[in-house]
Amino acid sequence: MALVKGVMRTHSCFALLLGLATACGSPDEGSVGELTAPVVYGEDDRVEVYNHPNAELRAIAEQSIVALMPSFRISREPNGTYSLFTNSLKDSRDLCEGELFGDQPTAASCSGVLIDDDLVLTAGHCIDERTPCDFYSFVFNYHYAQPNMLAAIGDEDVYTCRRVVSQASAGSGAFTPDFAVIQLDRPVQGDQAPAVIRPASALAEQESLSMIGFGSGLPAKIDDGGSVADRRAAELDFFVANLDAFQGHSGSATFDSQNRLAGILIGGRAPDYVKLEGEDCARVSVYEDSQAGEIVHNIAPIVAALCQDGWQAEDLCDPDACGGEPCGSAPLPSEGGNGVFTPQSSGCTASTGSTRSWSGWLGLLLFVVARRFRPRVA
Repeated sequence: MALVKGVMRTHSCFALLLGLATACGSPDEGSVGELTAPVVYGEDDRVEVYNHPNAELRAIAEQSIVALMPSFRISREPNGTYSLFTNSLKDSRDLCEGELFGDQPTAASCSGVLIDDDLVLTAGHCIDERTPCDFYSFVFNYHYAQPNMLAAIGDEDVYTCRRVVSQASAGSGAFTPDFAVIQLDRPVQGDQAPAVIRPASALAEQESLSMIGFGSGLPAKIDDGGSVADRRAAELDFFVANLDAFQGHSGSATFDSQNRLAGILIGGRAPDYVKLEGEDCARVSVYEDSQAGEIVHNIAPIVAALCQDGWQAEDLCDPDACGGEPCGSAPLPSEGGNGVFTPQSSGCTASTGSTRSWSGWLGLLLFVVARRFRPRVA
């Protein structure tokens, strides 16, 4: 393990969804408070923040995106910058030579996004009794500022948890709700700014999507190559997409075609990396775009729950807060069962080697397969 400015080691854990089995590493290898949500669809669309051509997405990545890092691995230096322990992605995942980002550090356990001046939204399964809110530091500016150089992380980039303002976990039979809204120890400082929230309305058919987060614990990447595969317009609970997502992307901000926050990633296909026949090293799992299976929690019911829990924020809770429309809307009940199940907790933690629910991953596989053959709901 090496001490490197701005980075630290993360853990690995994967669920063999396609093989209908689950597996977690030992306590030294277990994922900290996150549900597996991996793989690349078609071309790998992940781009470094500094190198992305869209200035608005670059600004969002720099100002609104938050890494959840275990606090015991982050250290403040006398000069006010921060150092963290890390292994490279290649070493952490036993990657083959030439795999993207292999030499980069793996620092984050989950992803988050700023939605108010002191509120961070992340996936609900990132926060539980084994990885509570105060287990994490909430870190801005974890990205590359230029080739081979991480942005400096200073005091105005690092926050702790004051309290969980709103949280919900899905029961058996549903993916959602799965979110946690965290109040930071103080309002954000410096250049940080909340993301713009999308009004409570369904996405368009095949609408283009962008996602920003910390897959595999890596410094933030922008993926603007995704699109909506199933918008679930009648429910507004979650939507299905072909985003290039990995462990660590849980809670990743997902934006619509106008760069408004449409939801957060909460689950999807696994495993992240596979060993091919005849090779003793791992490569990124690749699927066709038509095999979309990443699950994104719609932002509308999250905002509705936050406001119902008593949070006072004009920019979120006013009836016309989102461009003259409401930001929040409670999801309508699903029509019958959709065969979708989800674990009620993260399954893998730093302290245990427990495994996920078999029925949860079997239900996800059945849903992904069934979705491709049932009529699309308008």
